[in-house]
Amino acid sequence: MTNILKTKEDINLILSSVRALWGAIVPSLRSVSIGLHDNKIIWQCIFDDNATHDELELLSAAAAEVIADFPDYGLEEIIKQVAYPQKVENLKNLIYLRHE
Repeated sequence: MTNILKTKEDINLILSSVRALWGAIVPSLRSVSIGLHDNKIIWQCIFDDNATHDELELLSAAAAEVIADFPDYGLEEIIKQVAYPQKVENLKNLIYLRHE
C-alpha cells in the first residue's frame, strides 16, 4: 500500500464524509470513497448487487450532506453495485470499507 499525501481539502472531505455517514451504513454497502477533481467532489459508493432503492437513496442523501459543506464545489455521485467477492476500486480517500 502506498502512502498518499493528504491535502487540507482531503482532510476536510474525510471529516465531512464521516459525519454524513453517521446512521447511513447499511449491510449491502461495501465501500465509500471520495475525491476532488477540478472543483468537483466525486462521491463513490459501492454496494452489493442486492441493495435496495432505499439503501441507495440513503447514501445519496449523505452525499448531499457533504456537498452542503462545500458550496463552491460541484458534485458527481458514482453509485455502483458490485457483487461480492468481485474486487472494487476506490477513490483517493477511502471513508468506509466493509470487512469481507
